[in-house]
Amino acid sequence: MKHRIFLFLTIAAGIFCANAGVAAAADAAEPAAVTTGKKSKKKKKSEKSQKEAQAGPVGKAMQDAKFFTEVKPNPAATHYFFLESASWCGPCKMVMPKIVEEYPKMREAGVEVILVANEPEAAAKQYLEHYKAEFAGMLPVEAAKIPGYSKDANAGVPSVCLVDAEGKTVTGGHGRMVLQWRQLTNQPEDPGPGAVAEALKELKFISGKPLKNAKYYIYLHSSSTCVACANIMPAIVKEYKKMKKAKVEIILIDHDSTVEKAKAYVKSGRIRFPAMMDGAEAQTLPGYTPVSGIPYAIIVDKHGTVIKQAHGSAVLEWKTFCP
Repeated sequence: MKHRIFLFLTIAAGIFCANAGVAAAADAAEPAAVTTGKKSKKKKKSEKSQKEAQAGPVGKAMQDAKFFTEVKPNPAATHYFFLESASWCGPCKMVMPKIVEEYPKMREAGVEVILVANEPEAAAKQYLEHYKAEFAGMLPVEAAKIPGYSKDANAGVPSVCLVDAEGKTVTGGHGRMVLQWRQLTNQPEDPGPGAVAEALKELKFISGKPLKNAKYYIYLHSSSTCVACANIMPAIVKEYKKMKKAKVEIILIDHDSTVEKAKAYVKSGRIRFPAMMDGAEAQTLPGYTPVSGIPYAIIVDKHGTVIKQAHGSAVLEWKTFCP
């Protein structure tokens, strides 16, 4: 009996010590978690302060303004175009697609566009969605709070007010003035497409259409009769989506004996990049080089300057050659 009582007390003492250890560990972890949370908050506060320091008066006002879109304008932009526009306006709908097309270049250069809705919020949202516009939208009552923004009472729509980061009104007028953003914000002129893009305009493809604004091009010599080509093509096809997003274009230069065989090769391989037959036309491509074996890849920049020539598998290392 004494032996059983002793055993019970030993087990109970062990359980108590184990629970005490867990509690002590929890108590020790709690201050650490609180400290980590405080550091995280301090870091976020510091990052916010840095952003606010970079932003001018207009950028700071943007941070406090209300937008009816999820996307918000860059608070560190150098200039802001306030575009008053509406879905019911014919001239607005004529110029909007061009502004939407130009906007990615503008944002990259630190120039923003904000739609000032001349209609109810719901209609304005649909208007932006219809044209797949990626810039922010706000109501006139919010725009009126932004330093430098002004609305000409006699101006119709589309109309625009250009404001710099300090809140100075630069100019205003018809909405199409947004398309003159380079001159109005003292930006360098767009260099336009390179020699390769210009050459591609004149060439015929058996399938697909090349990117107009690619930074790099890869001429991939291949054919349906090539076993080595068949081995690497699935991986290249899979990688192409990422390449295209990074503005790296592949041009398949097919060495099959007929166009029909080349088309069948493209279809069976689910090849989405543009393809053309090897021959006189392909030889006009800047940087083109005749090859003695396939698969073979020639990587050029947009001007046709050859960066790399290698076995076709080099396409899968495109990030190394196309920064």
